[in-house]
Amino acid sequence: MKEIELSYCNLVFKESYAILVMKVDSAITMETSKEITDHLEAYYKGKKFVFITHRKYPHDIDLNVYNGRILKNMIGFAIVSENPEEIKRAMQEQPLWNEAFTFFKELDEAEDWALSFFD
Repeated sequence: MKEIELSYCNLVFKESYAILVMKVDSAITMETSKEITDHLEAYYKGKKFVFITHRKYPHDIDLNVYNGRILKNMIGFAIVSENPEEIKRAMQEQPLWNEAFTFFKELDEAEDWALSFFD
């Protein structure tokens, strides 16, 4: 396991999945998305993984990031939040993602889902 703290987020890398937690008043932009993707690419080096975004704090997302560089080895995407507004936003994001995509209220449920890809 490895953890990286950036000015706008924390990234936790586990064997088969990564967890992103954005910080308060931060945003996913094309620039921050590229930096996150670079870290994912460097850590997983072509190995399949699932990406979990644990949305503890409200933050903006430029939906154009889904048109950017998507790693072919990222086989699933989960959003975790108890905020009903995040469920609405996830419904906008889901059609932009071609692989497995789901929403959870609890992080442990998302982690179990991620691990199910590798059983």
